[in-house]
Amino acid sequence: MKKLLASVFFLVLIFASQSAFSQKAYDVEGRYSVGKAYCTIEWSESSKAFRVYWDNGTGYTLLFYSDEYPNGNIVYTEYEDDGVTYTGTFTFADSGCNTGTYDRWDGKKFSIRKK
Repeated sequence: MKKLLASVFFLVLIFASQSAFSQKAYDVEGRYSVGKAYCTIEWSESSKAFRVYWDNGTGYTLLFYSDEYPNGNIVYTEYEDDGVTYTGTFTFADSGCNTGTYDRWDGKKFSIRKK
């Protein structure tokens, strides 16, 4: 009986952690204005992360869900395509990910709005 309870607890823990840390929990996909620049955020099944394509850039950066603050802000952290080098943070002010701020790696802040 003890082994059965331990197995059930383990399965419930795995299911709960997958639900809690789901990358696709919010509607972050779409086209955004970030200050005077534009980017497109798309889900990538192969990398299990969002990809950010900047209009004036080459390639893409990766975007990962980070946190949801008590005030309702939803935070995604952006990294170079290596998944290690930090490039910025998208902080959305609503669960629809329509508005918010982008904090770039060099400390500059920009307003963001979904198009």
